[in-house]
Amino acid sequence: MTQSDAEPTIVVVDDERLNVELLCRIIERAGLGRCIGFSDAPSALAAINGSEPDLVLLDVHLPGMDGFQALKALQARLAPDSFVPVVFLTGDVDRDVRTRALTAGAKDFITKPFDIDEVVLRCRNLLETRRLHEELRINNVALRSEVHERTVALEAAHEDRLAVATALGRPRPIESSEEAATVLCREIVGYNDVAGAALIVFGPAGRASPLAVEGSVGEPLHVGRSLPAARSAALRDRASHGPWIEDRSNAPAPIDSNIEATPAHLLAPLHSGRSLVGVLAVATSRTLDPARLATLLPTVVEYAALAGAIVGPELVARQRDTDLRRTIEAIVRRNAFRPVFQPIVELESGRVLGHEALTRFEDGERPERRFADAEAIGLGVELELACLGAALVHGRGLPDDSWLSLNVSPDLVLASDVLTEVIADAPRPIVLEITEHVPVSDYGTLRSAIDRIGHDVRFAIDDAGAGFSSFRHIVELRPDFVKLDLGLVRAIDTDPVRQALVSGMDYFALKTNCTLIAEGIETDAEKDTLRSLAVELGQGYLLGRPGAIAA
Repeated sequence: MTQSDAEPTIVVVDDERLNVELLCRIIERAGLGRCIGFSDAPSALAAINGSEPDLVLLDVHLPGMDGFQALKALQARLAPDSFVPVVFLTGDVDRDVRTRALTAGAKDFITKPFDIDEVVLRCRNLLETRRLHEELRINNVALRSEVHERTVALEAAHEDRLAVATALGRPRPIESSEEAATVLCREIVGYNDVAGAALIVFGPAGRASPLAVEGSVGEPLHVGRSLPAARSAALRDRASHGPWIEDRSNAPAPIDSNIEATPAHLLAPLHSGRSLVGVLAVATSRTLDPARLATLLPTVVEYAALAGAIVGPELVARQRDTDLRRTIEAIVRRNAFRPVFQPIVELESGRVLGHEALTRFEDGERPERRFADAEAIGLGVELELACLGAALVHGRGLPDDSWLSLNVSPDLVLASDVLTEVIADAPRPIVLEITEHVPVSDYGTLRSAIDRIGHDVRFAIDDAGAGFSSFRHIVELRPDFVKLDLGLVRAIDTDPVRQALVSGMDYFALKTNCTLIAEGIETDAEKDTLRSLAVELGQGYLLGRPGAIAA
């Protein structure tokens, strides 16, 4: 392991031999460099002694000497001006562990179990940072005479990073990504030779916008205002390859066409897991020699890693919600779904008494997932109403003597005026199925909303036995129908426990004047057993698959 090797050397330390072999295989197949594996820290340190690897992947939990102790020992063996990035391998994802690791000098994390793309991305980014540092160090012929001065500066920088990591990691009564980003940028602006800092995040459609701006980075960089499309695309593309330096005297593309002329920008990508969420841009206040850039660039990379750990998860969640909202709104706007209908059959006679309306989405997404996503971002009722309206229109082609069963959430029932208006002109009896998978906080209010819809509309409890409330929905809401979840029906012909439970529910139904409907019947044996247990109605693939009216 020598600095002159053309091929980077990556050291992997993990007490699980399979982990070492897996990581080395990933690294070498990706063409990142030569991988050397060790099962304990002392052996790795002995091999490293007197040389510098280009990257170290170090398990946190090692026998004898753990990852934190090994990192400290490695740092003591390296020259003060060295930059050898260390990545912790860990299953710990809590904030305290990340903050402690970053302040100790770790540059990043790779979580177990390993994801191939994540390993390659993180290793490539840090190897690029190492390469830039080495180029700057080699080009500075006067570096040796300034070692002491730079060591003092690095120690001071380390103390600053410790302070900001502690500050950002401390719980606050009110904390947001914007607040954390502002604190971080203010800390960076306090460094010598730094004119300003901006934390730029990637938003909808790939557009980049500043989350925080501190100091002199030039106008018109404004928090929340998107950068030009071309610059946004250039930043995202370049950030995917790791940190870089833009020479302001010969920059390929400025952060903005009207930015103040500054000597250099140092930029590092922000990641949250595998997601690239933004970049940290630091503007220098003057032209810096390679030695100063060599000490400043790793600091920027560390702050970017810290920013990714602190604000990254919230940014990813925001982007996910934004993408979901756009998707759901487009589905509702374009009616990108179709209703299908499944018969509800009298088990004794085989006569079809009703049909349940179900929804199929054009993109093939599972209905339960799509409705759950819509509810999570506050568009659940809008999507339900759109699907319900389509079911009523298409359902006009069903036999006149059958009822139409519609799935509704408690939230939609609580909007009883809207629901009543939608189903008012239905040409056939309506049954509203309230799913049991959604918790109900106030049964009295929900019962009042049901009463306001009218006595000519009947109600059913869907998926009984599979959700939050078990029998409480049934007891509190007194439905006309109770639909037994397919988990109770599956293989009931061979399971005495399921038979006893359904028999008890049948007795309960008799006493409360409601009717049981068994869902998910797929075999004659299941149907015959349910008939013997006095279950009156059923639905499932055996009795009829969901389909369009024509089918």
